[in-house]
Amino acid sequence: MRFGKLAIVVIAWALEFAWVSSSLGGVADSPLPALTSGGPTTLSAFIVPGVMRFGNLETEFTCTSLSAASFKFAVQVFSSDPLATNAGGPINDVTTGNGVATLAPGATQTIATGGTAGLHEDVVISGLGSVKNGSARIVSESKAIACTAYVADRYGAKRCGFGSTTNLGGLCTLESDCGCTTGSNCCRTVPDSMLELKLIVKRKQKGA
Repeated sequence: MRFGKLAIVVIAWALEFAWVSSSLGGVADSPLPALTSGGPTTLSAFIVPGVMRFGNLETEFTCTSLSAASFKFAVQVFSSDPLATNAGGPINDVTTGNGVATLAPGATQTIATGGTAGLHEDVVISGLGSVKNGSARIVSESKAIACTAYVADRYGAKRCGFGSTTNLGGLCTLESDCGCTTGSNCCRTVPDSMLELKLIVKRKQKGA
């Protein structure tokens, strides 16, 4: 009888372990994708917690090349929702070019979860849907890369900026509200809020 109880406990533990093992494979240990067929080995450059694409929020990933040669980098977005598309793996497939950019020597590119009215995006990842408490992995063909990430308001508001002679930082509709000439672009849309995210590399946190 004791053996029977022990066997049941061992079986239950084994099933639980198998379930936990199969639930792995997320942002930390999903297989690294190939960005170029027959090209350089892809490296995991940064892991980014706190990715959001929800309500008026989008997440932007801006990276600069520190290399003397051109290379590709990409952003893989992961959802914490067990019912999400490709649960446990990345939502977007960078091997098809969705979320991939090429960095020329010294260049900077921004990959985003969606477009914004007040910021600039070079690449917008498609097919993500709503992402709450997500994460991302920035992968690269080169170690010579520096990145930052931030959550920003998608819409923002028009405010008086550079070149304004009056109402600097105030709300505006036309350049004349800022004391500028028409076409000067001193009345422009800016995000209402931005939040810098922490980047993690080799278990060391950047931006802390």
